[in-house]
Amino acid sequence: MKCIDAHVHIYEHFHGYGFMGEFRIFPDGTMRMAGGESGRVIPEGFGTTGVSAERALAFMDEMEIERAVLLQGSAYGFQNEYISESVQRYPDRFTGAATIDPCIRLFDRVFDRLTKELNFNIFKMEISEFGGFMGYHNPNTFLDEPNLQKICAHLNRTNGTLALDIGQPGTVSHRVEKYLAWVERYPDMKFVFCHLLSMTPKNVETLRREMELLNQPNVWYDLASIACNTSEHAPYRWAREYLKIAGDIAGAERLLWGSDMPTTLSDYPYLEAQEIITKAGIFSDSELKRIFRENAKDAYSIK
Repeated sequence: MKCIDAHVHIYEHFHGYGFMGEFRIFPDGTMRMAGGESGRVIPEGFGTTGVSAERALAFMDEMEIERAVLLQGSAYGFQNEYISESVQRYPDRFTGAATIDPCIRLFDRVFDRLTKELNFNIFKMEISEFGGFMGYHNPNTFLDEPNLQKICAHLNRTNGTLALDIGQPGTVSHRVEKYLAWVERYPDMKFVFCHLLSMTPKNVETLRREMELLNQPNVWYDLASIACNTSEHAPYRWAREYLKIAGDIAGAERLLWGSDMPTTLSDYPYLEAQEIITKAGIFSDSELKRIFRENAKDAYSIK
């Protein structure tokens, strides 16, 4: 199926950092955190210590992915320079998002370079406590960091987009009421909540309540890793129940296909991940076309 994938990762070299310190990558694509936990982050055949733009493009051609939105997070290591270079080399295939730690001392200098020199008008903020800012910043004060408001104010002026991974329900980063205040304060920017708010099993009422709260015209949701978060395979009971709720509340026009590739491909082959949505019996053909292609153009201002 021809599509735009709104949630893709590439990294010149994996050098993540999170709640358990640094992540060390090994040549077989596995990593180990400073605390000792380990796992695979690069599927076989995608690289050793990194996933290049060219390897991603080869896979995109194979899967008929017309364009990928390149997102970032601490778990992979910030890749602003590499994302910018990749977009410049392949402007018809990649749309890039920057990221920045709002707590760094020279925030203004770095932010100016990202927006004025590298021309980013999309930012991805990985706030989750596992692979994001809440894993190594004070969760009681982080969301009140003034530089977060600087990012939003800038994107509001430029009609830009902020993608947010807020982590799973029950974690310190999953504070929907806080993000709702941003959505309402900055109506001229676009918000994309990644992973359909990262629902784990048995959170039907939580998803319904939170999507009703966030039901604003400047809010979209990507559907990346919904089965990873529910830890299930066919028949995908929870993932598809959440898709039905999303369709009922936000409408198909506010949902974006995303794969979270390459890491997720070890557990969910690309076509299988697509079929969670296409074979759910929830969306019409015209709605699926919007989800898999057209909505990303709106959410990320893709020409």
